[in-house]
Amino acid sequence: RARYEDAKFFYELDTRKRFSEFREQLKNILFHEKLGTMLDKMTRVENMVTKLSCLLDINEDTQQTIREAASLAMSDLATSVVTEFTALSGVMGRHYALRDGYSEQVVQFAMADLVISVFTTLAIVTAEALFEITLPRFSGDIVPKSDAGIVLAIADRLDSLVGLFTAGCQPSSTNDPFGLRRISYGLVQLLVEKNKNLDFKEALELAAGVQPIKVNPQVIDEVRQFVTRRLEQFLVDKGVSAEIVRSILAERANFPCLAAKSAYKMEELSKGELFPKVVEAYSRPTRIVRGKEIEFHTEVDESAFETNEERVLWNAFSSVKKSINPGLDIDDFVEISSQLIQPLEDFFNNVFVMVDDAKIRNNRLALLKGIAELPKGIADLTLLPGF
Repeated sequence: RARYEDAKFFYELDTRKRFSEFREQLKNILFHEKLGTMLDKMTRVENMVTKLSCLLDINEDTQQTIREAASLAMSDLATSVVTEFTALSGVMGRHYALRDGYSEQVVQFAMADLVISVFTTLAIVTAEALFEITLPRFSGDIVPKSDAGIVLAIADRLDSLVGLFTAGCQPSSTNDPFGLRRISYGLVQLLVEKNKNLDFKEALELAAGVQPIKVNPQVIDEVRQFVTRRLEQFLVDKGVSAEIVRSILAERANFPCLAAKSAYKMEELSKGELFPKVVEAYSRPTRIVRGKEIEFHTEVDESAFETNEERVLWNAFSSVKKSINPGLDIDDFVEISSQLIQPLEDFFNNVFVMVDDAKIRNNRLALLKGIAELPKGIADLTLLPGF
């Protein structure tokens, strides 16, 4: 009963003001001595959201709502209710924003129904984003539903990761006072489950550009590696084998959503008949050229082919190469690469690569090197079992 009375008192205290008035009070809450107050932090988030929205392909109409939400985000940290009941952060932000939004609708009541309907929708979306910026709060928690909530949640986490790593607050094996592992795991969960194919390096550079202290390039790489380890754990938690996860992340970690899709698909394909054959096909040329990069740097010369098997393999390679690109889906990559299985088999059964003639030898090595490099940008097949 006493706690209820306390809550009622603090709520009545808060509602004497408009919610937007609490924004300025964030200057009284320290985020980090090197990174400023919570007002400084949320100003950085506000400065990021337009460019971040473009990276996430959010339409311009929604961007206006995102900017409006960013101007209010985390303001409830300065309210009396959240100061006393910290678990209500985000929840009270949504409530107070809706409360103010409905008050403004009354003023517009004499206008057309359409205007009221649009205003109501914008007020609700903005208010919901103020709650969704806190999501996910823990592993397995719900993620934001609205684009505004997604952008705010990503921006807030990017700012925390880049800023705190730059300030020297990296977690140790026994200590993580700022919850950076939780923050990065939540960021991974958000990007994957909401299907947001963000260029992570570009996003980190965006966050670095708004920090009050200089961010060195090695810090950005350190954050990337830190988040990639959380992505690896996230995918393993989802049942994908560790070898497949590492194979995909070696090439696609910078695009967490694409990496997750690729890992799920490769896990599925690994149980079929074609995928192991494709992996085996790539393993033979890769093993032969490994460590021999210094010996040859030549382009393939068709006129130097001595056997029909070389010509057939070259034609198959040329066809496959035209169809493979770094953004290709894993199942398409496997299907296209299957065209190499028989030509490679015939080549290795009938052609000796390491002949005495340097021109012929290097030409054959160059052809095999081109084949071995086809999976780049898709997966590092050398990390798979039995390669």
